Amino acid sequence: ILRKEIMETNIVATVRKDTGSAESRRLRSSGSIPAIVYGLGMEPKSVYIDAREFNNALKTEAGSNVILNLSIGKKDTVTALPREIQRHPYKDQIVHVDLIQVDLTQTVEANVSLNFTGIPIGVKDEGGVIQTINNTITIVALPTAIPSSLEIDISELNVGDNVVAKDVDLPEGVTLATEDDDSILVTVNIPRAVVEEEEGLGEGVEGEEGVEGEEGAEGEGSEETGEESDQDES
Repeated sequence: ILRKEIMETNIVATVRKDTGSAESRRLRSSGSIPAIVYGLGMEPKSVYIDAREFNNALKTEAGSNVILNLSIGKKDTVTALPREIQRHPYKDQIVHVDLIQVDLTQTVEANVSLNFTGIPIGVKDEGGVIQTINNTITIVALPTAIPSSLEIDISELNVGDNVVAKDVDLPEGVTLATEDDDSILVTVNIPRAVVEEEEGLGEGVEGEEGVEGEEGAEGEGSEETGEESDQDES
């Protein structure tokens, strides 16, 4: 899924004078997000941005790869992408953002989310289940050409089949960050409970055969002993 149009979001960033943890907590409680801006040789700057503005930017079609026109103070304006978004472990809150300055004419690496579509044959007809290993891939593209997401049709997968990163069809101008990436994205497996049940049944059958074999051996031994006794008596 490509971006239908190149959209840039304007956000004001204010330089932070204090970068301590207490100040960071104060900023978050007041509706701001501590952040750092760096890249393209610029001196890293600790700033804070409005939480509501940033969350609204993430809701655009570009998602976490939204292009930001970042106004720092009265004179500096940089074009930036969110590089890392740190979220609170259990609250619906962003606690820190790394923003990297980019040149719209130079390629960058970006993580793109994957949407798996279709019901695999291995699920419908073979009793398998879908196991998602990775729901993002890292690509290289111009900032304006980063897909908002990528769709992968998994309807033809049988049990034991998988999709790896290099199998993904990428739009023109977009490449994998690692050219020959064999990392598994999604696979179809038999549920573990079923496998363990089948293994248990197999062990039970083997155990029964073993008991029968021992009984047979004991019976044959008794007959041989009986023959030897008859010979002795004669």
